[in-house]
Amino acid sequence: MTSEPGAVSETFAFACRNCGHSWEAVFQVMFFTDPTDAAGLHTQEYVDEDGVAIRSPLADAVCTRCGSRRVRVTTPDGGRPAHDPAG
Repeated sequence: MTSEPGAVSETFAFACRNCGHSWEAVFQVMFFTDPTDAAGLHTQEYVDEDGVAIRSPLADAVCTRCGSRRVRVTTPDGGRPAHDPAG
């Protein structure tokens, strides 16, 4: 993989369907390109505000208050549901 990946900031809004708690979080999405792959295979990794690599917050959201996994993830304006490009 390349040693200097590209990165973009993404902000997601979360709402727990269990306890009603809502919050926002900012993640850095790091994009890597495998230079040995003829097709230019791209991978991405999410990094939280503490600099820790995590699974996609879209696939692994957990309520920060009650621990429920019944969490809705949207854009910061609360409009459209966020889309996980990884699946």
